[in-house]
Amino acid sequence: MLSHVFNTCFIKIRFYSHDNIGSGGISLPAEELHTTSTWLTFDVQKGWTGAGLTDAMTGAAYAIQSFIPLFVRCDRTDIHVVLQVKAVHTGKPTIFIYDSYPGGIGLSEKLFERWETLLKQAAEHVSGCRCESGCPVCIGAQEAGMGMKQDVGSLLGILAGGERNVL
Repeated sequence: MLSHVFNTCFIKIRFYSHDNIGSGGISLPAEELHTTSTWLTFDVQKGWTGAGLTDAMTGAAYAIQSFIPLFVRCDRTDIHVVLQVKAVHTGKPTIFIYDSYPGGIGLSEKLFERWETLLKQAAEHVSGCRCESGCPVCIGAQEAGMGMKQDVGSLLGILAGGERNVL
């Protein structure tokens, strides 16, 4: 069972001038879905900061989700990739892939044995993209900070060939 709590807010913006005229929080209930998943847990390499690791994992999750439909013949919305820098289950950085349907339909199960190939494809795609610092095609960022694309590529490369635990 995966559970997500989203902290969301709204902003009121004046027409034409786009002035901010107010904002406030929105309290949404936790979203629960009983489904199947696979996850990849890894140890943090020296030199990664909390924010840098979060950014790299976010870009990696985007790249991974882009390739999943090629591996299991599904729509991009049939499966989700979620990251946790310090997962509740493992206490380590973890990337979860789960089916978007109650009870699961077997998509994440098919990916269980294909993690290495999936990670290699995502790493090659990110490193082969012609952009300089990341874009919506490779890591999903509109305006990525300098070095973010390299961080994502580095993380994917480490995960594709490095020390990790797959469950």
